[in-house]
Amino acid sequence: MRTLALAVATLALASLCDIAIVGGGPGGIYSAYRLLTGLATKPSVCIFEATGRVGGRIYTVRGLGALSDMTVDLGAYRYIDGRHTLVQGLVENLLRLNYTLYDPASPTFRKIVDAAGDDLGFVTFVEKLASMSVGLGAQLYYGSTVTKVDRFPGSPQQYVVYVTGADGKVSKVTAKHVIFNTPQRPLMRILQNSNLARTTAWNPALDMPFPLMAAKMYLYYEVYMNRTTGTLNDPNTNNATTFNSSSLFTTPPLRGRYHDGDWKCTAGNTKCHGMFLYTYSSDNGGTFNRGGQGLDISPYNGVVPRFYWNYAVNPDTSKPYVVLDASTNSGKNLITEAHKKLVDYHIRINAPIPEPYASTYPSQAVIVVWDPQVHWTGGAWHSYKNGIFGGQVSTTYTDPRNAVPVASIKPYAGENVWVANEAFSAVQGWAEGSLIMAENVVTQLGAARPTFITPARHDCVLHPTYNYNATLCALSLNPIIQGVSRRRAAATSSVDGLAGVATNRKMGFIM
Repeated sequence: MRTLALAVATLALASLCDIAIVGGGPGGIYSAYRLLTGLATKPSVCIFEATGRVGGRIYTVRGLGALSDMTVDLGAYRYIDGRHTLVQGLVENLLRLNYTLYDPASPTFRKIVDAAGDDLGFVTFVEKLASMSVGLGAQLYYGSTVTKVDRFPGSPQQYVVYVTGADGKVSKVTAKHVIFNTPQRPLMRILQNSNLARTTAWNPALDMPFPLMAAKMYLYYEVYMNRTTGTLNDPNTNNATTFNSSSLFTTPPLRGRYHDGDWKCTAGNTKCHGMFLYTYSSDNGGTFNRGGQGLDISPYNGVVPRFYWNYAVNPDTSKPYVVLDASTNSGKNLITEAHKKLVDYHIRINAPIPEPYASTYPSQAVIVVWDPQVHWTGGAWHSYKNGIFGGQVSTTYTDPRNAVPVASIKPYAGENVWVANEAFSAVQGWAEGSLIMAENVVTQLGAARPTFITPARHDCVLHPTYNYNATLCALSLNPIIQGVSRRRAAATSSVDGLAGVATNRKMGFIM
C-alpha cells in the first residue's frame, strides 16, 4: 500500500527563510503557491512537514486490493460546486484535473478522477500544487517536525523555528513570518513550548474549536456488485431497543455509502472488483448524525467510530489506518461479520443481495480512526464551543468580536505569526476552510488576487466580508451535467467557463 509523495531531494535545512510554513496540508501548500506567484518580490519559502507526504487529513491511499489498483480517500474526499470556490478554482481552472459527481444522485458534490473516470484521489490537487510550488522555489522538507517557535532575541519581527528531523537532530531556522497550517492540538503543543506563550497571550479564539473523532471502513470484494448510489444506514442503530440488545457493540456498525469507493470492471462489465465505504461515522451529536455519520442518542454518541478503535492499530504510528485480511483472527472475524450484516440489512429492507454476491465475502478491509492519538492531526475535523467573548461563535462575521476566523488568523498582536487551518475557519470539516484562512493570510501579506477565480468570487472568501451563504458566492463555478464526468481539455478556458468533453463514467452492474 502506498500514498503518493513528491520526490523532493534531501537537503540540509536552510538557515534562513522569509516565510516558514508549518504543515504541508492544503492550507500550507496553498499559502506557498500564492506567495510565490502573488507577491511582486518572490520570498524564500520553507515548508516543514512532519510526515512523508503532503495533504494532511486529505489522505489518499493508492495501490490497495488484490491487484493493487484500488484508490480510496481515508480523510477529506470531495468539494461542493460553487460554495467551495478556492478548491474548485484550483481543481478545475488552475490544475485542470478531471472531475465527476461524487454521488450520481447529487448535482453539487464532486471528486477528482483520472481520464478513464476512475478515482484518482482527492489529495491529487495538493500534490500537484506542491509540485508547482517546489518548481517556483519553495523548499519542502518531509519528516521535519516543528516543536517550537521562539521570538528571535532582540527582534520582535524575527523567529527561530526549531525543527526535529527524522534522525532526531534538531535544527534552527530563522524566519520573518511563520504560518501555521496545523490543526488545533498540534498547534497548541508548539505554542505552549514557545517563548511567545510566556511573554504574550494568544487570542482566546484559538481555544474555541475542539477536535472530533471519525472512522471509516472500506471493504474490498474480488467479485463486486458495484452499485453507483445509495446510503447504508443500519435501520436498527437509531432504535433504543437495538442499543439495549448490545448488538451494536458486537457487530460492525453499518453507516456507509455505495457510491463512495473505487471499482474496475472487465470489458462489457461482466466482472468487477472493487471497494465500497461500509462505514463513515463521527462523534458529532445532533441531527447531522441521522444522515449516517454517528449516533445521536445519548449516551451512545461516538459509539460507531469507537467500535473500530481497537482494529485501527498500525505498528507504523505515522499511519492512521490499517489494512486487515483473513490472515489474522481479528481481521477474518471483522470481515465476516461485516458482510453478514450487509446481507442481513438488505433482507430487512426488502432488497436482498443476489447471488453470487451474497455468498462472496470481502477479502480485505481498510480502516482508519481519526482521533486525538493521531499525533500530527489530533482528530478528524473541528467544531466550535460556545461562549467566546461571552457570546455565540459567529461564522458570518456579523459581529467581528465573535468571529473566530478573524480573531485567530493573527493570534498574537504585533507579531508576524499566522494561522491557516480548517479548525479555525467558518467552513470546518472541509479543505475549503483551510484555503479560505490561507487566502486571507496571503492577502494580508500583500499577494495579488488569484488568477483562477474572478475578483467577485475572490471577494466572497475575504474577511470580514466573507458570506458563505450569499447568492453570488453559492453560484455554480462550472456547471456539470448530472451523471457525467468532465475530461479537461488542454486548451485554456475562461476563468468561470467549462472546457472539456462530457463522457460517461464507466458503470458496472447496478443491483
